[in-house]
Amino acid sequence: MKEKMRMAIWYGPEDVRIEERDMFDLEDDAVIMKVKVSLTCGTDVKTYKRGHPNYRPGITFGHEAAGIVYKKGKNVQNFEIGDRIVPHSAAMCGNCYYCKTGRNDGCCEHRVRIIGGHSEYVYIPGVIVRQNLFKIPKDVSYKAAALTEPLSCAMYAADMTKFSYGDCVVVMGAGPIGLMISMIVKKMGAHVIQTDFSQSRLEVSKKLGIDTTVLLNSDMDVVETIRALTPEGRGADAVIDATGQPVAWENCINISRKGGYINLFGGCKPGTTITIDTERMHYGGLTIAAFFHTTPKHVMMANNMINHHEIPEDIFVTGEYKFEDLIEALEAHANQIGVKNALIYE
Repeated sequence: MKEKMRMAIWYGPEDVRIEERDMFDLEDDAVIMKVKVSLTCGTDVKTYKRGHPNYRPGITFGHEAAGIVYKKGKNVQNFEIGDRIVPHSAAMCGNCYYCKTGRNDGCCEHRVRIIGGHSEYVYIPGVIVRQNLFKIPKDVSYKAAALTEPLSCAMYAADMTKFSYGDCVVVMGAGPIGLMISMIVKKMGAHVIQTDFSQSRLEVSKKLGIDTTVLLNSDMDVVETIRALTPEGRGADAVIDATGQPVAWENCINISRKGGYINLFGGCKPGTTITIDTERMHYGGLTIAAFFHTTPKHVMMANNMINHHEIPEDIFVTGEYKFEDLIEALEAHANQIGVKNALIYE
């Protein structure tokens, strides 16, 4: 009789169930991880509340987790049973057109993802074992290690945004990814302005040492308010969206100075559109780019940052819940109670 385990399964908006399933069959190059901690994230919340374009009913749910090697395939050489490990949630194929031409991020046509995340056990395919599975040092907690996936995305967003030391960079949104982006951009030498509709999230931003915070409201002229805070009121040297809201995308473009760089990193709901002033874009010499997910390089950078204790886990992981209380943890995240929540499995 097969060993059993519990997994969170997504069936549709506001329909996530914890169900008992058979233990995975193990391939020779794969690893099964026994989960110690998994974290809630913005993608979890969006998927739980409204669905996701890449998800179909019956799919496993969650993707930020850390634990120990429970079983390993006979061809796995660099990990042993009991090793403390953290996987990134995905790996790029390395063989498709996009990987070979340098867009080995979310554009990869054969990206492989982990099976589950909010589960007692996680199946880690061989390509992730080879590319994006890391041992956790003894002095790094499971909570901190589980931040590898979101931090790698923030690292990618920051690294792909063109700015120089001392430049003024605006980050729209102070959710977990927005906060991480601001922290990294600040470490890279920029003067950072961060915006949000939540005062509590902006207080977190201040704890991270962000230079200027702007509390938004529906009556505010967002563009003029933020431009007034930039040198000579000319607009930001670079702007990064971390909200995934079309109106914020438009504001990002209009907040930029002439010749500025705009990184539309936050993913909007499918089917939404934005309006761009073509004259301002063309004669203003704007560069507008969009990036999705992360790359193996930035996963490695994020893992190194965590291992060197350069990310304050207590600021980013603020709540603890039992695995059985997953929905409560998601609702708390959605209502901006704290930043991210940890599910504890033992």
